[in-house]
Amino acid sequence: MKKLILLTSAAVLAASLSSHGQVATSFDTDLSPGTQGFAVNSTAALTLTYTIDGTGGIALNANATTGGGARWNQIDNSTAGTTSSASLFGTSFVLTYSGSANAFLTNKDNYGNVGTGSYLSTQGQGNGNALENGEYIAFTVSGTATAVSGFSLDLVDFSYANRLQNGGSSFGVEDTTGTIVEQTIPNSSTIGTISGDTISLASGDSMTFRTIAGNAGGAALSGFNFNVSATAIPEPGSFALLGGLCALTAMALRRRRS
Repeated sequence: MKKLILLTSAAVLAASLSSHGQVATSFDTDLSPGTQGFAVNSTAALTLTYTIDGTGGIALNANATTGGGARWNQIDNSTAGTTSSASLFGTSFVLTYSGSANAFLTNKDNYGNVGTGSYLSTQGQGNGNALENGEYIAFTVSGTATAVSGFSLDLVDFSYANRLQNGGSSFGVEDTTGTIVEQTIPNSSTIGTISGDTISLASGDSMTFRTIAGNAGGAALSGFNFNVSATAIPEPGSFALLGGLCALTAMALRRRRS
């Protein structure tokens, strides 16, 4: 009885302090609507805005200053994820792009023109379909949600595509603290997913996707998934419930001793 009550008390306290939900971001969109003729357009300013509604639903809206709204708007997702953290309800957070060159959506077969399936890369390098040595894609987090106590964006995994076929490709990510997740990509793998669960961002932090330093070959960014969480201040009712459980624990201990 004592063990059960103590475990219940700990569970209530943990639930009152932190909660989270997973959010998906995909750059793998359809670039081939029959009525639209896409060109290789890029943007110097790309933002991904995640808006949390009053019940914890998270919607993603992509905004680019150039490059054709019909293209970038396909990243939008009205059901990108959820959170059960009430302290985040009614807030939003933004991932702002920066990189070694302008961002653009591309696909392997048509170099960013009409075709199904797209990936995020950078413009201006030798191979626009993938990142190469020294090239990178970075996102920095900001917004009203980041001001909530204990806000944390924790990467779950990230996906790559368009691996360069030079026998020495790699892909990885690094956060502001210097934590790095990276791996070589075998020639047999043109697409794949890499676990990124050690990458974590607080307000103003960045995550940077790139090749392994010194490695000539790379890939494009297909998307990423992350958890968003916050440390909440327990409601008065939670303290009252916890106090009651502690009282029951004390009573059980007294009875055992008697």
